[in-house]
Amino acid sequence: MAKRRRVRWDRVFVVFGPLLLLILILSFSCHHRETDDSGSDQPIVTNQSVESSMAAETSPDAVPAAVQKPLTICIDAGHGGNDSGATDKSAEENADKKEHKRLEKDDNLNLALAVRDAFHTKYPDVQIIMTRETDVYVELQERCDIANNANADFFISLHRNSSTTGSGVEIWINNDSMGDNTWDKLMAEYIMDWLDKVGISERRGIHYGFREGDGNYESNNYHVNRYTNMPSCLVEMGFMSSKADNRNFDDHLYEYADAIADAMIELLEDKGLYPVKALQ
Repeated sequence: MAKRRRVRWDRVFVVFGPLLLLILILSFSCHHRETDDSGSDQPIVTNQSVESSMAAETSPDAVPAAVQKPLTICIDAGHGGNDSGATDKSAEENADKKEHKRLEKDDNLNLALAVRDAFHTKYPDVQIIMTRETDVYVELQERCDIANNANADFFISLHRNSSTTGSGVEIWINNDSMGDNTWDKLMAEYIMDWLDKVGISERRGIHYGFREGDGNYESNNYHVNRYTNMPSCLVEMGFMSSKADNRNFDDHLYEYADAIADAMIELLEDKGLYPVKALQ
């Protein structure tokens, strides 16, 4: 019978002990980096975060911040540059007094800039784009393109009335018998109500098409109302030939600007579209 060889465990430990210890150290180090590396560029994805993300995408009331679209309103100052628009006839009639001729383009720009500033001050989360901010000429279609390319939600064109007789404020909207101009009418009504609160010489109402319309559908609209892709209106802020309207315009310029901004925000609040999201 062969004699059983005795295992020398002390020698086994001397040979394999350091190797086993090295394996244990490396294993612990790798596990620590995977679970507690706060400097990693890759976030740890958990079931909870996946479920939260899915809930945000499927909930009808949740709009991920990354895809929220700011409310955008385009303010259009009518005329400009070599297109002065209407003039104050009294200056021409009293040329010997060397009175300053009042130009519609200047009034339009002054009000447009005041409306822009009213939004920036009171509603800074609303994005305002302008068709012009200086005394420059801008083609009618270019004005529409500025609003359309910016994907604006509303378009407001500011003017003074060129008629030689009359007074008061009137607002013109698209005579869109083939489509839906509900929002155009709503914004015009809200703006008119707020301007009336400030004080105007006469409330002349909401009109469709344009003053010299010939009944033809394609041409029976102001260009900026016809060729903008969003609800739009053209506001005639009093008659250039009316001393009362000119006085109101000068005395209440900033109040009118606040009124236009407040009117738009009240409309959107009433329809549940502000401040959560913009009109789609």
